[in-house]
Amino acid sequence: MSATGIGSEVAPDVVYQSHVRVDARAGGIKLISLPGESEPVTMGMHGPIAKHYKLAEGAYTPHASTLDFVVGAAAGCMTGTLGRALAQSNIPVGDGRLQVEAYGEIAAEDGVLFIRRIRVLAHLKAEASKREQADRIIAQYAMKCPVYRSLYKSIEITTELDFQPINPA
Repeated sequence: MSATGIGSEVAPDVVYQSHVRVDARAGGIKLISLPGESEPVTMGMHGPIAKHYKLAEGAYTPHASTLDFVVGAAAGCMTGTLGRALAQSNIPVGDGRLQVEAYGEIAAEDGVLFIRRIRVLAHLKAEASKREQADRIIAQYAMKCPVYRSLYKSIEITTELDFQPINPA
């Protein structure tokens, strides 16, 4: 831990600095160069977001928005963290046993769109005897997720478990 902090909180040491490059294009398109990726990722807007900004159909090329990418990053990271926690507890997650959906609720305030809530729905197929263990993991895994931990004070993020019992093989 660092010896410097804000107020009474001690600031953790920086272990990595992400460097991202953005190339702004016409029509709200952004080409985002991310670490570890050989090609830029395209971000833009689509239906409801374009409508919010009063863009006519055909005036833009639909792409996932930056808000969609934040929801996706949260869901992706939380899925990885949940998958590791389940696997460590001998609950297999491969072969389609763990599938996750995320729903980002996008609201507007003062004309600015923002993510109000992210609802994560984890579909887990496992032996019926693993239900209680899976419930305990769902209740506590999120704080181990880097993206959740980065966002949870600003965005309400919840996880629900859709447990689907299977017979032991």
